[in-house]
Amino acid sequence: MHATPSKSVPRSVSTRKWLAARLLCAAISLPSAGAAAEQLVIDYVVSNTPQRTAWIRIIDRFSAANPDIQVTHKGYPQEQYKRDFTARLHSGDADVAFWYAGERLRDAAENKLLAPLDAATVALLKKLKFHAPTIEGTRIDGEVYGFPLYYYVWGFIYRKSQFQRLDLKPPATWSEFLHTCARLQAAGVTPLAVGARSGWPAAAWFDYLDLRINGIEFHRRLLRGDAHFTDARVRQVFDVWGDLLRKGYFLQATMDQEMDRVLPYLYRNRVGMVLAGSFIAARFPDALAADIGFFAFPAYSPSMPSYEEAPLDVLVLPAGGKNPAARKRFLAFLAESGSVRQIAEADQTMPAQPSPAAPTIQLGEATRAILAGAAGLTYFFDRDAKAELVAPAYEAMRQFLAAPHDTERAVQYIENARSRGRTGDITP
Repeated sequence: MHATPSKSVPRSVSTRKWLAARLLCAAISLPSAGAAAEQLVIDYVVSNTPQRTAWIRIIDRFSAANPDIQVTHKGYPQEQYKRDFTARLHSGDADVAFWYAGERLRDAAENKLLAPLDAATVALLKKLKFHAPTIEGTRIDGEVYGFPLYYYVWGFIYRKSQFQRLDLKPPATWSEFLHTCARLQAAGVTPLAVGARSGWPAAAWFDYLDLRINGIEFHRRLLRGDAHFTDARVRQVFDVWGDLLRKGYFLQATMDQEMDRVLPYLYRNRVGMVLAGSFIAARFPDALAADIGFFAFPAYSPSMPSYEEAPLDVLVLPAGGKNPAARKRFLAFLAESGSVRQIAEADQTMPAQPSPAAPTIQLGEATRAILAGAAGLTYFFDRDAKAELVAPAYEAMRQFLAAPHDTERAVQYIENARSRGRTGDITP
């Protein structure tokens, strides 16, 4: 309802005052001339279509709830993202970026390329009951540097129907594992496959054999560069691995392929087992998903506790980010809206934030059982190792997969890289 001008004031004067008041209200409610909406730039990795869809939907919901923030986002292929990550941090373009817990995160934090989460955000994560290890897993010098998204565990995938046909059960010990390999081979099925083109699937074999044979403390020292790769304990790892290779237990056709290209060999019963992260379930065809089982890497020695590979994926705050207030609002939105659980379900991983209803995770029951029995956790070779070790180690492992599976050549190749990147003494 419009106000009627006072009879004691000329109409033209009253109208001018009314218009002036409306203009003042407009000036208060809108940004000042020349002011731009706050920006927010988000970088993330895309490993599969459901994951991309989940990120886009979540960011769209955040944008709708925060119209004063202009969001720019981009999904990157994993290998490209890992290769260019440090350069992007130096560029200062992103406000929020996907990354991984581990030594590489520590390096970025210690080189002042990342900002820690503020106390209010950490308190919010605790209030919303994010799993404590996923928060503490990125604490560096007292500060938390990662907003936890999800985690997963590594183990062997196999077709249940194939094991049933050959009267096999998931092996728990090394002798049982060797028996399973021999039984598969006798039935005309190549026991194992590894797609090592990008290096990391082969690194999972090194990590697990080292953990099962030498334990977690030596493994950590080795990857930090504090132990020699020419150590007899590392040679044993390659010797055990080489024995499997020389027996013909790995399908040669898969050696120089990416992990995704290896899976059809399992689906068609040409391969019996593949060492993979539980996230691989996101790639299973619907028709076969229920027939895929998952078991822990077998124990090599009964005296060695079960240490597991459980990578943790996080969001980090680049130190050069230009919009700290906007990114704080985005992290709060993720924590409070259930978005973390949606991303994890799309990626078939375990969410850092528990859910009243268990998410639909294909390998979730097996994953939880493996983690429940773990005596300690590592994050994976390229996350735990010093940066200068990763590329040489991956190249050495790729070379090792080819005959004659030369242990000495492999350990010396990595040791040379370790020596170039380190000064100081090594303790045995």
